[in-house]
Amino acid sequence: ALHLFTTFGFHATPTSQISKAAHVSTGTLFHYFPDKQTLIDELYLSIKKEMSSVVGNEDNPALPTRTLLERGFIRYIDWGIANPEKARFLTQFHHSPNISDAVQNRAYQEFRWMTDLYSRAIREGIFSNHPVHYHMVMIAQILNGVLELLTLHDGDMSDEEIIAAGIEKIFK
Repeated sequence: ALHLFTTFGFHATPTSQISKAAHVSTGTLFHYFPDKQTLIDELYLSIKKEMSSVVGNEDNPALPTRTLLERGFIRYIDWGIANPEKARFLTQFHHSPNISDAVQNRAYQEFRWMTDLYSRAIREGIFSNHPVHYHMVMIAQILNGVLELLTLHDGDMSDEEIIAAGIEKIFK
């Protein structure tokens, strides 16, 4: 389903195509997911949980806020490089009406730690005095731009330069 949704989109992917790609009957698919909406919601939530556990996996929360942020950004980039289809799916469907509000709220709960860290960065003057949601949206755009540039391999910049410049852009 992940590959089909990122390739063809939600509406252009019939459940018969999903069950065929999964090598299961459509009835079996509907046994686990009563409808395509539930399937996409569960797929989205599972990827968000996975990504959150990787990005938020910091051993030492006593480190300086900027260090925690930078390490999290690097972990996100590493995760996105290792999981390009999952990263593309999250980018495609994050603001999609195909993801229910209830699932968006559940996914948001997975990132409470990030909200707290961004609030801390605002209090410490590391980030500008804008709402946390502003920073979450803007930083996600920059990090996804870094991932896009890393996949282009156009040769103008090394991967390390792209990553460093992207992270520097976040803190300006």
